[in-house]
Amino acid sequence: MKKYFITSLFFFVSALSIRACDSCGCEFCEPGSALFTSIFGSEVSPPEAYFFVRMAEQYTDFSTFQVDGKKTADPFNQYEYSSITQVMIGYQFSSNFDVTISLPFIFRSYQIPDITSTSTVHGHVNGLGDMTVVANYVLLRKEQPDWGFSWRVSAGVKLPTGDPNLLDQEDPAAAPSELNNPASAVGGHDLALGSGSYDGIVGTGLNVHWGRGFVTADVDYAIRGTGHDGYRYANEFSWSGGPGYRVWESADYTASLQLLASGEYKTADTIQNTVTDDTSMTSLMLGPKVVLASSKGVTANLGVDLPIIQHSTGAQMVPTYRIKAGLTYRF
Repeated sequence: MKKYFITSLFFFVSALSIRACDSCGCEFCEPGSALFTSIFGSEVSPPEAYFFVRMAEQYTDFSTFQVDGKKTADPFNQYEYSSITQVMIGYQFSSNFDVTISLPFIFRSYQIPDITSTSTVHGHVNGLGDMTVVANYVLLRKEQPDWGFSWRVSAGVKLPTGDPNLLDQEDPAAAPSELNNPASAVGGHDLALGSGSYDGIVGTGLNVHWGRGFVTADVDYAIRGTGHDGYRYANEFSWSGGPGYRVWESADYTASLQLLASGEYKTADTIQNTVTDDTSMTSLMLGPKVVLASSKGVTANLGVDLPIIQHSTGAQMVPTYRIKAGLTYRF
């Protein structure tokens, strides 16, 4: 049934949703299309080729101040509020293969100490981020009357379309400023709209379903290049997965609920081959995701991520919570 395919499409999309991409203004982990017949109904026939579009919003509240991984009182009440709105356009060439182009628009506001460290300054940045192009292919799919699974692989590239000029603030030779200030936990690498580098993207995912239940598991790896002013974001390993259940269905609509755990691991960035001291991160987040799907080809989702483990180096603002939402239409 078409409704099962639409619901599975969105879970495949949302299972790979944002992890650590705030640093570079990209959400490379979003393929945007299901690459398997269905994780909810084995009676579904492989879909015909089609276009799809998606709008996705990611809002992250960076208002928890950590020093070397420990939550610490912050006399300046620093924060960074990050909103990334993505427009994704893709084409499903067959039931096993699709390509997605994603372009983000970024808005970030922040509060940090001024250069004298006696008061605070407020600011914001906005503009286009780095575009990604990702191809997905299903290597293996098995469907039985009451169960099934799918295994896919992904590969792609991130293109330097976003403005990376705030990375100048990371240069050791840069003049002192609010963003180049030892007292500030928000720096140019946090706010830059792009990295100025061409990056590689690889990933894989497994989806298993039985009756109304299902489990997804996804792993991705970003291979960073050296970008603007010799700044290089560290390679990043990220993952997500968890169980879900289709809680309601009718002839035209379905509603599903999934509990997703997600995590990331990245070492320190470098600037002109010098290792930075405030960019490493290891995290684990957990939260629910609700998906509503229509047999007409429209799917919507809403999810929340809450931190369970966050270990950072140096002084950093780390997520207090994260909200994700999206709307997908195929035609």
